[in-house]
Amino acid sequence: MEKLRVIIIDDEMLIRKLIRMKMDLEGLNLELAGEYQDGADAVEALDLVRPDIIISDICMPEVDGLSFSEKCIELFPDIKIIILTGYDDFDYARRGIKAGIFDYLMKPVRADELNATLKKAADEILKLRLQKAKQKKLLEEMERNIPALRDIYINRILLQERAEDDIEKELDKYGVKVNTGKDRGIKVGIIAIKESVSQLGLTEQIMEEAKSFYQSDDDIIVLRDHWNRIVAVTDSMDVPFEECMDILISIIQKKFHCHVSAGISEGYPGWNSIHSAYADALDDMKKKHGTRAGDAGTKETEFYGLWGELAESVKNGSVEESLEMVERIFSAPEPSFPEQQKKVMICCQKMYADLEVNQQKVLFDKMLKWCCTMDQLKRCADNIISELLIRKKLECSCRNSDLVVRIIKYMLENIRNEKLSLNLLAREFSISTSYLSRLLKQFTGRSYGEILSDIRFMRMIELMNTTRMKDCDIGGQIGINDAHYLSIWFKKISGYSVTEYRKNMNISPL
Repeated sequence: MEKLRVIIIDDEMLIRKLIRMKMDLEGLNLELAGEYQDGADAVEALDLVRPDIIISDICMPEVDGLSFSEKCIELFPDIKIIILTGYDDFDYARRGIKAGIFDYLMKPVRADELNATLKKAADEILKLRLQKAKQKKLLEEMERNIPALRDIYINRILLQERAEDDIEKELDKYGVKVNTGKDRGIKVGIIAIKESVSQLGLTEQIMEEAKSFYQSDDDIIVLRDHWNRIVAVTDSMDVPFEECMDILISIIQKKFHCHVSAGISEGYPGWNSIHSAYADALDDMKKKHGTRAGDAGTKETEFYGLWGELAESVKNGSVEESLEMVERIFSAPEPSFPEQQKKVMICCQKMYADLEVNQQKVLFDKMLKWCCTMDQLKRCADNIISELLIRKKLECSCRNSDLVVRIIKYMLENIRNEKLSLNLLAREFSISTSYLSRLLKQFTGRSYGEILSDIRFMRMIELMNTTRMKDCDIGGQIGINDAHYLSIWFKKISGYSVTEYRKNMNISPL
């Protein structure tokens, strides 16, 4: 760590040397940057020396200690000044505290008092610097996140039939320069890519192409809506919006060889009418392409819309709301299982990207591909959402979030242990069983038994799909060594016996 710089000011050389001798520079990680015999010399040297701490006599020729201190604090507000005073000047020195002096010491100065005061000043400086560093990092993080926050906000007002009162004020927070001229208005253009459902990265590539196309146009904002469509918005009626959209669509079709559906709204009065403009663009798409969403129809639109809402709930760290959303998603009329599985995998991958989570580190993600029934798919989705919620709380430094992560990892790593239980976990992590139960319920919305059962079940499905192991050997891998109990347990969870499951899924044991 860089040493803090200290200077000493006193008109008597002997006192300066005594103070220097008494300072524990090495122990306090300080550096003596200079000695001065009066305040006038010190003021001239401040810009060059840039001290962090000043030790100054209160009575000096030319400039007295308090006047000098006021000058220093005016130039460098963060500087810490320690005044040395005699008994006769005690009240004078005490008044200086109100003027911004950090502390004062009575002469003759004792080494222990001097070093204690220096330590207190150094700690205060380092604490302030740490706070400033955190604030700077937070501001930089906010700057980086402004485009994403802007898109989230615009997506919200796109769907609100009743406009908010302070839309333009909110947009200003996110760096959107609202047009206030005579040509102000609002138009929305929508581009939907049919292949984006099956080709996850395609929309991302097209989004980058659209951003690049409009990068020099301050009057046009480009974002993705909850259904993974490209949305362009302008609040200037002088912009050749339709012509630009036609050119962009042509570029996308030629470059990416995909099927594009598009719609453009009429002009509307302003940002308060953005929902109407968005709905108008969708209607225009419907007229041109014979489908409201321009992709896979209303049901598919609703499905991706629910996943968009689920992503927002996870971002907000809302456990109950997130698990309720999973229930809603899987209670809707079911398409064919392979189609649903593909959609869930795509939606999860999009959610990882939105939450800036590395897919490879999501413990339950790999289990999605081993699901063979809708119930299994839902169980796996529940586990993934619970894991993402824990990660979100961990990012926010939520109390006990790290502990819950370690508990879940321990369960995954020790799933072979047939003695794995709430009591064992409580002993391992030195907490009570009741407190452990409450923690898991609070962070995941589920009980310990439900979590354990899901982990065992998904691990068994994975082993059945990836190995030729016998049922009894698989049972040993998930902590269930009793073959009879394994059979009963599996049927209770899946609705099939192990033999029926293998037959239906065309899986043969060794």
